[in-house]
Amino acid sequence: VPTLNEERGIRRVLKDVPKDIDVLVVDGKSTDGTVEVARQYRVRVIRQKFGRGKGCGARTGMEFFLSSKYDVLCMIDGDGSNDPEELPKMIEAMKDEKAEVVLGSRVRGKREKGAMTLFTIFSNVIVSLFLGLRFLRIFTDVQTGYWAFSRKAVETLYPRLKAKGFEIEMEIFVLTLDVGLKCVEVPVGFKKRLGKTKFRLFLRFRNFGYMIYYWLRSFF
Repeated sequence: VPTLNEERGIRRVLKDVPKDIDVLVVDGKSTDGTVEVARQYRVRVIRQKFGRGKGCGARTGMEFFLSSKYDVLCMIDGDGSNDPEELPKMIEAMKDEKAEVVLGSRVRGKREKGAMTLFTIFSNVIVSLFLGLRFLRIFTDVQTGYWAFSRKAVETLYPRLKAKGFEIEMEIFVLTLDVGLKCVEVPVGFKKRLGKTKFRLFLRFRNFGYMIYYWLRSFF
């Protein structure tokens, strides 16, 4: 769970995580009570490396995972918008589909009213179709924060990842298909986030630039 000032959201996330799943919170130097709240739930909390941004948190989590003996790594946003009770569904989809990477589509899943604006849905679908069709595949939400990875996938992707910010999801997706890992999409629910969003309009438009960058990069 990558976090940065998610004091409200992280409580909801950790409260609903199934008891047989171990949790790692990767914190990006929060200045609120995020870390203190997480520690109340007796989960492991570490500081992210590589710099600032969500991408650095995701890569730090992957690095920690590779130093462990776990077989599956899941990534979920810390703002309370994703339902951790759907984690077993993500893992089952990986097993049933014999996939290495599973992404949870908020576009295809049941969304709480007001959780996603029409512009957000539209931009996610456009980015997803554009990048997916590069590989002759159709996806609907490659910018999701909800993922599951096999150990093979993390071993393959981690050394290649460079993204530091919110573009990390697009980089993961493009690299996954570029190196030939099997990737499937499953519907997941989506709630209104708790706390203030960091993914402002400027960053959403910037991600269109990253969309073109990763589409072109996959040729080289």
